[in-house]
Amino acid sequence: MKIRGKIPLLIVAALAWIVIVSSCANIGMPEGGPRDSIPPILMGTSPDYKALNFDGKNVKLTFSEYLQTDEISETLVISPPLEKRASIKTKSKTLIIQFNEELKDSTTYSFDFKNSVVDNNEKNPIENLRFSFSTGPVYDSLRIAGRLVNSFNLEAIEKGLVLLHSNLHDSAVFRVRPDYIAKTDIDGLFMIDNIASGTYHIFALNDLNNDLIYNEGAEEIAFVDTLIIPTVEFHEELDTLVKGVDSMMILGHSHFHPDPFYLRYFMEDIFDQFVESTERQTRNKCLFLFNESVADTFDVKLLNADSENWQLFEYNKKADSLVMWITDTMVSRQDSLFMELSYYLLDSMAERYVQKDTLLMKFSEPKVNKKKKKKKKNKDEEEKPEPIPQFNWENSISSTMELNGVIKLTTPEPVEYFNDEMMNLYLVSDTLKTPLKFKSTEDASAYRSYTISYAWEPEVEYGFSIDSAACMNIFGISSRELDKKFKAREEDYYGTLTFNYSNIKMPMVVQILKNNDEEEVLRQMSFEKDGEVLFEYLPPEKYKVKVIYDQNGNGKWDAGSFQDKVQPERVAYVQEVIKIRSNWSESYAWDLTPDKAFSKNIRDLELEAKKRKEAAEKAKKERESESKSSPFKPGNTGAGSSSFQRQQ
Repeated sequence: MKIRGKIPLLIVAALAWIVIVSSCANIGMPEGGPRDSIPPILMGTSPDYKALNFDGKNVKLTFSEYLQTDEISETLVISPPLEKRASIKTKSKTLIIQFNEELKDSTTYSFDFKNSVVDNNEKNPIENLRFSFSTGPVYDSLRIAGRLVNSFNLEAIEKGLVLLHSNLHDSAVFRVRPDYIAKTDIDGLFMIDNIASGTYHIFALNDLNNDLIYNEGAEEIAFVDTLIIPTVEFHEELDTLVKGVDSMMILGHSHFHPDPFYLRYFMEDIFDQFVESTERQTRNKCLFLFNESVADTFDVKLLNADSENWQLFEYNKKADSLVMWITDTMVSRQDSLFMELSYYLLDSMAERYVQKDTLLMKFSEPKVNKKKKKKKKNKDEEEKPEPIPQFNWENSISSTMELNGVIKLTTPEPVEYFNDEMMNLYLVSDTLKTPLKFKSTEDASAYRSYTISYAWEPEVEYGFSIDSAACMNIFGISSRELDKKFKAREEDYYGTLTFNYSNIKMPMVVQILKNNDEEEVLRQMSFEKDGEVLFEYLPPEKYKVKVIYDQNGNGKWDAGSFQDKVQPERVAYVQEVIKIRSNWSESYAWDLTPDKAFSKNIRDLELEAKKRKEAAEKAKKERESESKSSPFKPGNTGAGSSSFQRQQ
């Protein structure tokens, strides 16, 4: 065959070969393979770990992998602290920490990376990486450790700053940079190591402006009442299993003193008065918000009007906010009112003086939509008189009344008079509406509020009414009629909770809290001696329980004072969520001997059991699924599979 005749066949063969090769050699992502879970390995350092007489300008740490440095600059703590922030960079697999100032002579420096050193691909961290060296001939190796929590709710404080001062003057924390520092981890734990021998004060701050000093009234603080002298002891342990000819191996461990510290954050209550905001909400109503209480110190004077007895003040419970009602219509008609506020401040010697502020309070009527057309009246239609204005009662009455519940009534404006004899509580089944005797009190915790109390009978229907014009406000407007019906809840809906307390050494407060992060207080009782405390009529819910060691006996938790060297009042929690069931009683014994290491690890045992059950069921289903699909299942002789039977 001539070569010309073979060319078409050669072309076809070549094309076929290209198709076959290209289909067999497509480039794709590799499949399978375990995920990299191994953190970088520290291969070498410059200087060496625990090196002496270091006088370099930087520290180099070389790893087995490339690193990500995003978290290092934010997390790394260098102690003693530097005046200028160190520069952090990488070169190949080496982490470089460049100093921007001269290091102190004869000082041991420690570097706490925590978990910030991670590889570049999977971000696997080296846990709790630390490094240290000395700029002198001595390597300091003392240490202290502890935990930092919020004093009010015992929650761990993460990234809290812990300070160690060798300057023992009380003002040092306000003015001097600390000798050593550390930051807490996610569990509130901290350790300051490489400390020199000496005597120290320890503090913790939430250092908002990163200046390493305490800004009183703006930052939280924790402190220890006593001086700290770090020491270390070596405890020998003779190993009788490893012997030489005439000797025995001596092992042991170092025990650092003092024992761990338990620091409790609190915000110091420093008097710092100022006007937060002012607002004229209506023609008759002005709102003033202050940073501190103004009880018995506040006054307002009109500068552009001449009037006496023109205002009425209402203070909130803390007296740091108040509502001013303008009772003179000649004054309230003015769109702009110039006022002079007077209240007390403290001077630099903590002496009171009167501060006067001038302000303009404006009010403009809301715009009316003029496009709305008025309804045309028929010629024969008589004009109806304008209705007499009346206000509505705000009330808490719903269709179901809790057996320990109360009726709350609130008026929108201050009251001139209220005839409580025009109120009536009666049984719905009583056609004569015979009045029942109830207790009516003014609620001191809320503006213009009244509380109606009665011993409700389970599952009984009640009616409550207030006659029209029973109440008149300061503007001469009377109240509308109120008529409500409701039914008391069944008694077996509730559960009870009893605590048997022991070792009570001071007044105590026990609180039933909502089972959420906010821990809203639902019930509260005070007690001063060992014995039972009973909570009745608890709805079937889950609750947290907290006690306050109420040293001053005022029925509430109080923060501490660094100025007066007073620690915040201690608190403690039941370490499990308590579930109350309907028609059921729960009882707990609780030893309240104070413990400085009070912790908070509240477990929901019911939720944990549910999760374990769900996990077990999931694992069972997976095993069954794997068993059904396994090619090695006995009896499975389908194509591409094999079967075997274990020989006995």
